[in-house]
Amino acid sequence: MELRLGWLADVLGDSPTLKLSGQAKELLAKGEPVINLTAGEPDFDTPEPIKEAAHRAIDEGGNGYTASAGIPALRQAVATHYSAKMGVTIEPAEVIISNGAKQILFNALSMLLNQGDEVAVPVPYWVTYPAQIAALRARMTPVVPSQPGWKITPEDLERAGAGRAKALILNTPSNPSGAVYTRSELEALADYFRMTSFFILTDEIYEDLVYTDAGHVPLMTVAPDLRHRIVTVSGLSKSYAMTGWRVGFGIADRSTIGAMNRLQSHSTSNVNTVAQKASLAAFGCGAKVAEMARAFRLRRDVLVESLSGIDGVSFTVPDGAFYLLADVRGLIDPDRGSGGDWRLAEHLLAAQKLATVPGEPFGVPGHLRLSYAIHEDTLREAAERFRAGVATFGG
Repeated sequence: MELRLGWLADVLGDSPTLKLSGQAKELLAKGEPVINLTAGEPDFDTPEPIKEAAHRAIDEGGNGYTASAGIPALRQAVATHYSAKMGVTIEPAEVIISNGAKQILFNALSMLLNQGDEVAVPVPYWVTYPAQIAALRARMTPVVPSQPGWKITPEDLERAGAGRAKALILNTPSNPSGAVYTRSELEALADYFRMTSFFILTDEIYEDLVYTDAGHVPLMTVAPDLRHRIVTVSGLSKSYAMTGWRVGFGIADRSTIGAMNRLQSHSTSNVNTVAQKASLAAFGCGAKVAEMARAFRLRRDVLVESLSGIDGVSFTVPDGAFYLLADVRGLIDPDRGSGGDWRLAEHLLAAQKLATVPGEPFGVPGHLRLSYAIHEDTLREAAERFRAGVATFGG
């Protein structure tokens, strides 16, 4: 009898960002002079107080299993930090610690969705959203922004029929566009949310990397009356340069957190104990986070200046995260059909040793995502390679 894998093995593909980043790293390991603009992680080292706390945690022992939802001290630290940040009182029982923001999202969607439910997702979207939705046998409803800048409006939600969805995922700052919703934009969306009954998963993992004077505005701050329907997703990976530590956290009402914890207790159980204890030091590293944010803003400005004026290429200046989403449809020959962004990415890698990510997996074919999580001198060289590469691209 032939043994076959389950249906999910055919549904899920590799993460294109991780796959392309892996290919770039393989070429670098072979000595190829590749500049990698696929990276979804900071190039900074984890702040010293966090590393020192990890050493202490190892030396002091007591690193067995913890409560599945996280050690009490870390849940309290998250609750305290976000109570101040959001302007609402968060209790430790409304916090769960998981293996990165991905697990928070998956746990939450698993507990909120039934088979066949719809999830409204603004375009462009992080590549993991549709994969997780498909894994849960739910359906994704793309919400396409009607205005420049990659941010949806209540009218866009209405046009997409989002009111029938069971949940909506809102990502601010956005991966891949770097778009950041303002307070007034969130207030307008909240008015629409109040006319619906769906849950809102607000992915705010890049919250500390915002380059506007107003900074990041949490949805919970704008709409505390909707807190029973909001799941805030964040963590330490991006702002604290702790991608490999795998510490994410979710904030929601007690019943939702309790359900997420039941799933976690039967799947992965607790996050690495040493990483949890080390993370207690993170909330005292605000000055270091601000320093990294200033560096990313400088890099953004360097990349924007270096890419300006290329025929056939346009973009909206990102206000947050560390990505620029370049519209390259002006370079693509429509007679060659779809896949132009993939062809361009392959051409840049082969001809210029420049690794980028096509926009198609993010829901925006004809675009490229460029990460500026590298030094500004390297970014200038990357821009020169980009200019040279697009000049020889055949569409």
